[in-house]
Amino acid sequence: MKTLTAPVQQKHEFQLAGREQSIPMVSVSIREVVALLSAVSSAVALILLSVWVSGSGLTAVLSAGAWGISFVFLGMAVDSPRPVALLQLSTGLALMILAWLQNTISPEFIILTGVLMAAWVSVGLFQRLR
Repeated sequence: MKTLTAPVQQKHEFQLAGREQSIPMVSVSIREVVALLSAVSSAVALILLSVWVSGSGLTAVLSAGAWGISFVFLGMAVDSPRPVALLQLSTGLALMILAWLQNTISPEFIILTGVLMAAWVSVGLFQRLR
């Protein structure tokens, strides 16, 4: 039977992190907090804008805009990797359905369109700023 040995250091001192090493950690966390706040505030602004616009008489224009944005998502799904492409494809199809529902049934479906777009904008903004 073969026995393996390894040298062990008996004298080991712990060093506390100095101020110079802890400041970058604080700056990273503040940066992430700012990114999170800006992403959330942009999402809230988009949702409030969609609620405000849903009361206007621009139903056909807004549904045409949602329909056009759906084609942008379908186009982005062609060139993206598989997991992101499936999300973009499902978003494009959902935007098409929401645009049709908004034009035929109720203009308040623009709020769901705004929520869907706010999710994409806030995630993209958070990833960009982080």
